Amino acid sequence: MEQCLIFDADDTLWENNVYFERAIDEFLELMRPAVAEAALVRETLRQVEREMIPIGGYGSRNFIYALKETCCRLYRGSDGARYLEGIERIGERLLHHPVELRPGVRSTLPMLRRHYRLLLFSKGDLSEQAGKLQRSGLRPYFDRVVIVAEKDASAYRSLLREHGLAAEQTCMIGNSPRSDVVPALQAGLWAVYLPHPITWDHEDHPVEPHPRLLHAGSFEELPPLLTRQAFAPAASRQA
Repeated sequence: MEQCLIFDADDTLWENNVYFERAIDEFLELMRPAVAEAALVRETLRQVEREMIPIGGYGSRNFIYALKETCCRLYRGSDGARYLEGIERIGERLLHHPVELRPGVRSTLPMLRRHYRLLLFSKGDLSEQAGKLQRSGLRPYFDRVVIVAEKDASAYRSLLREHGLAAEQTCMIGNSPRSDVVPALQAGLWAVYLPHPITWDHEDHPVEPHPRLLHAGSFEELPPLLTRQAFAPAASRQA
C-alpha cells in the first residue's frame, strides 16, 4: 500500500489566523468608544466563539456572527446599527483576504508529490475552504481533498477507511496540536508537527513525545525529515 501524506490547509499551506487576528484588532478599535476595556471585549468574543462553534462550525462567516453577538452582549446604546455595519465591513475584508502561501510550500509540494500520494484534510466551511484552495493554485498536487466539520480521531479513522490508506503508511502534517497532531496519532497515523507562530489558541493542546511524532521547523525540512525517518519514499510518482 503506497505511502500518503495528509496536509492541513489553514496556517500549514497558507496564512489564515493572521487575518482573524487583524479582524479582531479592527473589532477592538471599532468597539473602543463603547467598551474601553479591550480585554473584556476579547474575552467575551472567546466565550461567544466557544458557544457558537458547536452550532455553526468553523470559518469566517461563523466568526462574523460571533463578532455581532459579542457586540450585542456588550453594547446597550441607541446606535447599534452603526457598529453592526462596521462589523460587516470587517467581515468583507476577512472573507476576501488574499491567499498567501507559507514559506517553502510552492517549491516543496512538487518534490513530495513525486514520491508520495498527497491528500488535503481540512475542517471548516466547505465553500470557503474550497475557494481558498482554488485561489492558492495548489489543487493539482492533491489526489483528494476532504473537508469536514471536525478533525478528531474518528474523522481520521474514517479518512483511512474511505480512501484505502494504511495508518502505518500515512502521515499527517499540520500546525494544530488539537486538530492535526494529537488525533492523527490517536488514530495510528504518523504526524509531523509544523508549528505556526500565530496559531489560534482554540487549537492548543499538549504535544507529548510519541514514537510516530516528528517535528519540523519549516516546510522545506519535510523531504529530508521524512527520508531520515521510517517514512522514506518507497517509489516515485508522476508530478
